[in-house]
Amino acid sequence: MTKKKNQKKAEAHAKKSAVETLRFQAHWGLKQLGNEDGNLFHKLVDTEVDFIAELELAQDMLAIKSLVDGVKQVFGVTPTSEKGDFVKSPIAVALGIAYIEDINNIGLPLTWSEMIEQKLLTVYYSEECRNQIIDWAKANGYNTSTYLGRPIVKFSKLYIIIDRTRA
Repeated sequence: MTKKKNQKKAEAHAKKSAVETLRFQAHWGLKQLGNEDGNLFHKLVDTEVDFIAELELAQDMLAIKSLVDGVKQVFGVTPTSEKGDFVKSPIAVALGIAYIEDINNIGLPLTWSEMIEQKLLTVYYSEECRNQIIDWAKANGYNTSTYLGRPIVKFSKLYIIIDRTRA
């Protein structure tokens, strides 16, 4: 009985910690993009973090960030600018999961409940390095598979399609 109670307490703590880490990293990312504390984007990020926390996606978002950061470190490439399902998310832009030329042109924020229903979300990389990225993800312990011939990386609630952009 005590073991089960301690396990639930640890899981709750891990979720809370993931949410706070996500919030901190998103605010840090906004600062790196030149947005000062307290501006509209910081408020949007706080609201979006609350939605993500409610849907229990904070750990997935941090894991996706880890994947994108690892790819950037190893291959020196980032997701294709202005493409993918995350380009309307201030958090994804702040974390580097998505890129847009000017954050002020982000448009209407996406609805996370629709995103979780969609389940398969796309991140685009250049055609030349997409297969290497998938091989790297497999070698580094990410749960990979294919869906309709397209490689995906599976997280607990979201699946990310690693798609290619053609020049």
